Amino acid sequence: MSKNALNVMNHEDVENLIILIEKLEESPFNYLKLEKQDFKIVIGKNGITETAEASNDNEKDAVINPEKPESLQSTKNEAAAAFEQLTQKPVPVQLNSVKEEQEAGVVAIKATTAGIFYAQPEPAAAPYVKVGDRVEEDYTVGLIEIMKVYSAISAGVAGEIVKIHVKDAQLVEYGQPLYSVKVK
Repeated sequence: MSKNALNVMNHEDVENLIILIEKLEESPFNYLKLEKQDFKIVIGKNGITETAEASNDNEKDAVINPEKPESLQSTKNEAAAAFEQLTQKPVPVQLNSVKEEQEAGVVAIKATTAGIFYAQPEPAAAPYVKVGDRVEEDYTVGLIEIMKVYSAISAGVAGEIVKIHVKDAQLVEYGQPLYSVKVK
């Protein structure tokens, strides 16, 4: 920001700007945009850059975190949706039935991480496996997503799927049984 831009602000304006910056740091917002006469200040939380766009008086705008408000709104919407999914209670697992199945030569394929379980590679596709399907050790039986990162879940054993413990797009915990496989 040039000296001319600072001359547009008086001492009281500068003090108010400092208060706004402090409030911004304490708030959930990522940026603050202030326009007065022929200058504009955008203040954000992620570093300082200058834009190449000049204002009417050929001064550069001081920009901190040059993210666009539209992208901020979509980010807020995505964060709200993710928070809603993460705060849903996972479906309780019946541990007794899993223990009984293990005794009968049935092994559980468990979640390798906490996240959202997907039974198919994409929404319109067929599921990776269904009850009665035969799987090999390296066969992918589902995906778990956490923060837009997808981890493939391998069967880990060869056998036949005898039970599906979770639904598609369900929040799962680490170690939660996903499938039961009768080992061949």
